[in-house]
Amino acid sequence: MQILLNPKYENLRPFVTALSDVRVRQHGGKVLHDGRNRIELFDVGGMEVVVKSYNRMTLFNRMIYGTLRKSKAMRAYEHASRLHGAGIDTPEEIATVEVRQHGIIRQCIFVSRYSDYLPLRPVTENFTKSERDKAVLDALAKFLVKLHRAGILHNDLNIDNILYKETVAQDGTAGYRFQLIDINRMTFGRQLSVYRRMDNLRRLSCNVPAYLYILGKYAEAMNTDTEYILLKGTLKRFIFEWRKRTEHKIKDIVRVKNEI
Repeated sequence: MQILLNPKYENLRPFVTALSDVRVRQHGGKVLHDGRNRIELFDVGGMEVVVKSYNRMTLFNRMIYGTLRKSKAMRAYEHASRLHGAGIDTPEEIATVEVRQHGIIRQCIFVSRYSDYLPLRPVTENFTKSERDKAVLDALAKFLVKLHRAGILHNDLNIDNILYKETVAQDGTAGYRFQLIDINRMTFGRQLSVYRRMDNLRRLSCNVPAYLYILGKYAEAMNTDTEYILLKGTLKRFIFEWRKRTEHKIKDIVRVKNEI
């Protein structure tokens, strides 16, 4: 077993060490999500901690992560540190746990602080009826521009991987902060072209009106041609959605043939 622990959380070492035993998690945590990955919430001495287990890895991936590439947990830990260094918020990294056998990774876990930030999807679904929700998306567009200006691409920029929280200034003015989650797939560079920015934004999985609204506000924040950004972004999303639907249809056809 290999553990990387944030020195700030040395007091959590016994808890982190015990995570390799699945029985500890089964009897101590609250399951927040159980799909391709399992996410659990623990209370450790009054501190809320999130444990993410990357479960469904193919044998090929287990071998690659064990030799040629860093595990998803390790990348999530390192990316969190790099994001904080760039002034981009994400739940604070606590630890990674990797269990290997004969060089093949059997289990990898990422541990972070719990975030009380809220999901963005309800905002994108109701923004046409709420000035407050429009203000959230206005702030989101500025956040995305800041992210891209820092040369950072979240390669799974699903709307569900961005959380937000309302803040209030001393003068009573409302503002909004954002956090990125599910950060094991990221690219850090120096300068991003409009092509790469739109290629990244096409992944936003919100409804079309919200997507177009965010694009427009993104263009305003960039101080660039709004029509050009809308055209580029719309074309990128159309191709992206068409490919996804085509892939799903092919998979459905293959599955039916296999059942027959």
